[in-house]
Amino acid sequence: MNNTIMKRRTVLKAMAAGSAGFMFGSMPVLAQSSGKLVFMEPYDMALEYIHEMNAIVGGHFEKEGLDVEIASIRNTSAAIQQVVTEQAFVGRVGLLDVFKASEAQSEPVISVGTSLHHGIFNVVSRAGDPIRTPEEFKDKLVGLASIGGGQENMLNLLLAGAGVPFDSVNRQAIGSNAGNVEILKAGRVDAFLATVESALLLKRNNEPVEIWPASKYAPLPGGVLLMTRKFAEANPETVVKFLRAMRNSALEINTEDSGKILDRITAKFDIAANEDRDFRIAAIKAYNEMSFVNGEENVMRNVPDVMTMAADLASKANIVSVQDVNSLYTNEYIDAAIKG
Repeated sequence: MNNTIMKRRTVLKAMAAGSAGFMFGSMPVLAQSSGKLVFMEPYDMALEYIHEMNAIVGGHFEKEGLDVEIASIRNTSAAIQQVVTEQAFVGRVGLLDVFKASEAQSEPVISVGTSLHHGIFNVVSRAGDPIRTPEEFKDKLVGLASIGGGQENMLNLLLAGAGVPFDSVNRQAIGSNAGNVEILKAGRVDAFLATVESALLLKRNNEPVEIWPASKYAPLPGGVLLMTRKFAEANPETVVKFLRAMRNSALEINTEDSGKILDRITAKFDIAANEDRDFRIAAIKAYNEMSFVNGEENVMRNVPDVMTMAADLASKANIVSVQDVNSLYTNEYIDAAIKG
């Protein structure tokens, strides 16, 4: 099996389900046509977007009478801007991105649902010299994809929750791929942060490492459905149908054969991921499990206690000060979708 994972977040793409009208440049032209809804992803099409891709190819959006196409753009900020400027009706981002956007945008944004209740980062350390808790990061050297990026934010969230001084932990940029395990084994770092797929590959290769999800100590959802409050309030029926389709997609993935799900998705979408079939099936299962960690009753719902804890942690880590977390999410539409 190929021991490397294709780099996911490096090439600007605009993959759409059945669409051909996206243009490339400094900013793609993504205006929504009449009756068509654009779902904006912040990076290349990847298996972590399994729920929305399956909602298209599995007919869940169509069943609700929605014509949805998926597009991707170069980064999270650009994706949020597409939603704010009404070029897209929804984007899937991390909860921390919602917190930051609420400070930076004049147009109020909210999470109308949570697709991934766990974050996508894992902590990897040597099996013979493990780091098992955030407190054990003190005086250690941690490898990160980049300095100042999402992985460093997650590290700071872990440290803040444990009361560990930030300056007591050394950081080194080492990129983001499963090959970082060689840097770890050589003793050049004491631990590193890895994505779901990199961690999965390490497990499948039986590398001598210990792995635990950062969400164990820093419960920030890795995938929430961001909309403007204005769009949601003006289109409540559409939002309810959208969330019902997303939830039904997750429920189907949980019970349907994963190989079948993979085949119909890859027939429609060009996926940036390791091409090994067994790996992709395992990744689909891993991502969908992240939707069920708070119980089936909370699939696609925002969990209020988690939202509050996440806001408190983000403030403690000096990443963003959340003044009123309750104003940044709603379960009004997903609750209506479940009842319906």
